[in-house]
Amino acid sequence: MNLTEAEINADNLLALLKVKNKQLHALLDATKAINHNVSSEGLYKLYKNTLSEQLQVKEIALFMYDQTWKRVVWEQSVPNFYIPIQLQFDNYKNASELSEEEQKIFGNFKFIIPVYHKQQPLALALLGNIPEDIVHQKEEMLEFAQTFTSIITVAVENKRLFKKEVEKKQYDKELDLASKVQGMLIPKKLPKNTMYEFAGMYLPFNGIGGDYYDVIHISKDEFVFCIGDISGKGVAAALVMANLQAYLNATLGLGFTREKFIEKLNQKIYSVTNGENFITLFIAKYNIITRELEYLNAGHIPPILLHHDKTMLLDSGCALLGAFEELPSIEFGNITLEPNTTIVCFTDGITELEDDAGVQFGTERMLEFSSNNYKLGPDIFNKILYDYVCKFKGNVLFNDDISVLTAKFM
Repeated sequence: MNLTEAEINADNLLALLKVKNKQLHALLDATKAINHNVSSEGLYKLYKNTLSEQLQVKEIALFMYDQTWKRVVWEQSVPNFYIPIQLQFDNYKNASELSEEEQKIFGNFKFIIPVYHKQQPLALALLGNIPEDIVHQKEEMLEFAQTFTSIITVAVENKRLFKKEVEKKQYDKELDLASKVQGMLIPKKLPKNTMYEFAGMYLPFNGIGGDYYDVIHISKDEFVFCIGDISGKGVAAALVMANLQAYLNATLGLGFTREKFIEKLNQKIYSVTNGENFITLFIAKYNIITRELEYLNAGHIPPILLHHDKTMLLDSGCALLGAFEELPSIEFGNITLEPNTTIVCFTDGITELEDDAGVQFGTERMLEFSSNNYKLGPDIFNKILYDYVCKFKGNVLFNDDISVLTAKFM
């Protein structure tokens, strides 16, 4: 019994309606999954199962772009192999059937489904053969595959962006916390009297840095001043800085020999960082009565001592702190300071600063500036130095912390 053309059309229409109904239910299931915050892995599984059922394809591959292409779904008899997605993506704008030559490029997959977001590649799906019994509905199937792929991949991308935003907020909170910690550790006020005067300048890179300076009185006749540069940034650097300050304040007055004190300080920093972070540190003890200055330079840029025509770099010391469990050698420096001596301590953020031509500020320039201006009071010295540095760098942004601790001994 032959069917009339009208009966054939009616059967085709009924079959199409059934397909559309199944597709609608699949889209509803995807919407529910997204609304219930199903994981990315769950959405990928839903994607694979839905296309397998709706299109009856056995080979399915899905790639997502996040800085690089990542394979997230793979249903194929062939193990992993290289597909040059980055090079080929721009050639495809819509779901389409691949030619025989193109199939060779894409591992014998037959259909390609690209997904864009604001003209940027987001995802790429590859499908195998559609069975003969539904191949006549190929256009409808590819249209559904394009829609379903877009829904799933955009949902996953939104999850990624949300996670990235949450991580950024957490990172910003950590930066804020570290900035507050550092704000409490850097002294707001430094001593100034008829015998000595200190002034500091602290410019943390991006609002947070790893520099540290301080002046700590240990008796009525003696005090210690120091400047350090802690490797790293953020909370880790702030915590190392907090440990350094706490240790200095707790142990400076305990009567350790200077060698023992430095050894214990190094061990303390090493125990905190396990050798992953380190500190360059210049630390000096000054006796007001004898005018004797004892100092140690642990891998720090040597401070500049200036008096009349005398210029000296304070470079006696040891290796940087926290890099080794035991320091190989320690050498202290001893100087008797004459009246009107200035000492300029600074971190490498200032000497390594570059101008528009890529020329570094350098130690020689710092020496020249200090020699020309050391007779000024420390506060004025630092202000003029800041203006000089800003003029030198021009339009170049600061790329590291800058700290200066200037002292004048009357």
